[in-house]
Amino acid sequence: MTHEVQALPLLEQVSTSVGTLRQTLEQHALPNLEAALIETETALQALNRFPGGIAGLRQAMDLLPGELRDRCHQLLEQAKQDHQINAELIRLAMQRNAALQAYTAQSSSAATYSSEGGVAMVNSGQLLGKY
Repeated sequence: MTHEVQALPLLEQVSTSVGTLRQTLEQHALPNLEAALIETETALQALNRFPGGIAGLRQAMDLLPGELRDRCHQLLEQAKQDHQINAELIRLAMQRNAALQAYTAQSSSAATYSSEGGVAMVNSGQLLGKY
């Protein structure tokens, strides 16, 4: 199979997996998060293994006929946009989680404070199940 022929299925895999991760993050579907992350990581690793990497993929895309080339560029742009949105959604989820942990810790009758002056259970690195 030539590199040009490999480009479209690879981009479909990347775009689909990054899009699925975006939906999972938008819906706060924590039970589905691990599978979505693994699927995305697998797709991105396949993208990195493409002969010549991203530059090789772009070269292969440029060799495709018009409609296929346009479809590949569309998939790549969608994956890029979803990836950027995913980063923002993860950042927001981490902020929300930290706020919930702080609220939970301060609301607890057993709230204790660390030697640094903060609430002991805040910033433990664990995600709360609901937000």
